[in-house]
Amino acid sequence: MRRPVKADVMPWLARALSSAPRYSLQRCLHNIRAKARGESDLVQVFVNPRDPFGLPLLQALIQLRERFYVRFQLHTVWQLDDDIYPEPALWRTWAQQDATRLAQLYGFTPPDRPTAPSETELTTATARLLNTEKTGEGLITAVRVLENLWHSHSGSPPDTTPARYDHAQLSENERLLRRLGHYQGSMTRYLGEWFWGVDRLDHLERRLNEQGLNRDVPDAVLFTRTWSDLMSSGPSPADGHRATTTLEVFFSIRSPYSYLGLERAVQLAKAWNIPLQLRPVLPMLMRGQSVPDAKKWYIFHDTKREANKLGIPYGFVADPLGPGVERCYALFEYARSLGRETDYMLAYARAVNAEASLETDAGLKVSSNEPAGLQKAKALLNDQSWREWAENNRKAMYDCGLWGVPSFRYGEVSCWGQDRLWVIEKSIVAATATLNKRQGRV
Repeated sequence: MRRPVKADVMPWLARALSSAPRYSLQRCLHNIRAKARGESDLVQVFVNPRDPFGLPLLQALIQLRERFYVRFQLHTVWQLDDDIYPEPALWRTWAQQDATRLAQLYGFTPPDRPTAPSETELTTATARLLNTEKTGEGLITAVRVLENLWHSHSGSPPDTTPARYDHAQLSENERLLRRLGHYQGSMTRYLGEWFWGVDRLDHLERRLNEQGLNRDVPDAVLFTRTWSDLMSSGPSPADGHRATTTLEVFFSIRSPYSYLGLERAVQLAKAWNIPLQLRPVLPMLMRGQSVPDAKKWYIFHDTKREANKLGIPYGFVADPLGPGVERCYALFEYARSLGRETDYMLAYARAVNAEASLETDAGLKVSSNEPAGLQKAKALLNDQSWREWAENNRKAMYDCGLWGVPSFRYGEVSCWGQDRLWVIEKSIVAATATLNKRQGRV
């Protein structure tokens, strides 16, 4: 009898670690500890002055403080590790653009300065943030610091005076961040759970509601604009129009976020009756890039709660790294020749992320139900020609100024992350309005 190997055990471990009883127990234990320490209302906030997402996050936290009986404890950090940000130059450009979009979505002051902050400006901001921690001046002062650093119309000239800061305090903050299990700024932590930027504050709102910390309206969750209205304003089937612009989806079959993005992108394309083009790329590890363990675990748990929120099954995961990815991509062109590439990729992605299955026959059956088709598909499993188009897809993604998956492109508009499909839909709405005007429908 064959002994179980790691690949056999990992899906069951993933299912156990992402189970509702496990999360319930974890929250209960953290709740008990927080009550014993008098910290049931305490939210830890980690802000990096080099990360523009910190500005909209702090503004959002000020709003949360008005709605909940909650205390925020600020921690300033500095490191931007290369293995966390494998393309630093692309990340810096994208981060500012994306944080500005997000701030504008919620009516916040955007980090929209036309040039990057200088090192002197950054160290001065760091010193001021660290002083804010010591004096307990709080979020409002921290917002002013980041507004002066990142906003184009802050009203204050850039401060180029060299500043000294407490290196020991900064180092301790970074050690605390890593000891608690995370690796980047623009994070909040409450009862042992991490929340990135403004995008995950809806989960924090739910936790605060569960603790009975709301001041006024019970159970209100307001930071939902990136996902709750998606596909709520699509055209009526009676319109019968079909836009000519294609929605391109760059994704990896191994990426959990790609799985969620693929599911949602398919729904979005159907809702708006637009063409969809799937553009698979190799996973980061198969492209020679690394993913630290802390990042892997955060993505796993974050995907689980996002999947629960969106009603998408996730957690019984089989890692397709290597042969699983290769078999999947080897059949993609054949599935496309039959007009079934979307069904094929959805089936494979669901098998990987929710059914712990890498069985080739499942993909073969989606590709073709005909015996002759099945035989032809089996003959393609060892074909390596897919590597050329996978690399072409990667290059096309980089041409968009993006390097991670899932990424999306609709005409001239591109974005990274399943949380940004609202950006794509906004472009679809504008394109549809223009089309209707040309056709005399408006």
